[in-house]
Amino acid sequence: MGKKVWAVAAALVLSGCGGKAVIESDMSRVVATSPSSPWLTVEGNGGAVLTVTGLEQKAHVQVSPDVASVVQARVRTLLQPRYFTDLLINCTGLEVQVSAKADDEAAPPTANLDLAVNCRIVARGPAVAKSYRLRQSATIDPAAPHLDTAVPKLLVTASKELAEKLWADVPVPARR
Repeated sequence: MGKKVWAVAAALVLSGCGGKAVIESDMSRVVATSPSSPWLTVEGNGGAVLTVTGLEQKAHVQVSPDVASVVQARVRTLLQPRYFTDLLINCTGLEVQVSAKADDEAAPPTANLDLAVNCRIVARGPAVAKSYRLRQSATIDPAAPHLDTAVPKLLVTASKELAEKLWADVPVPARR
């Protein structure tokens, strides 16, 4: 009996050595609490899995429901109070990349999220088309980077910065 317990315990310990192949990050609450309105859309090619490069081994973070839905929900939530009739914001080609960097011994290691998207803003007639490229960073511990929480935080802060930049580029509608 004792040998079986030790064998099972050893198998469990050894099975955990390789780490998780995919780190799950559930952001469905962020999406669920967002107002559902068609005036703002964000579409992307990235899907739900982000590959984190720069660590000893590549890590994969699965964002659920998907990255574009999370960015759309956060931007929509932040801009909803400023919405006015006939404002349309359509963002396409969302690309998100995550990397970790620990080159400089003086600086703490960081996780970087790079977000790129093309948006078209129409405000009662006047239109603006613009590409946005943003970078958000957060310090991490390379031994235990906690990507399940670091990546969502970076997505939220990048979405906030995108919302601010979008609002700054909303053309002033002509007086009627």
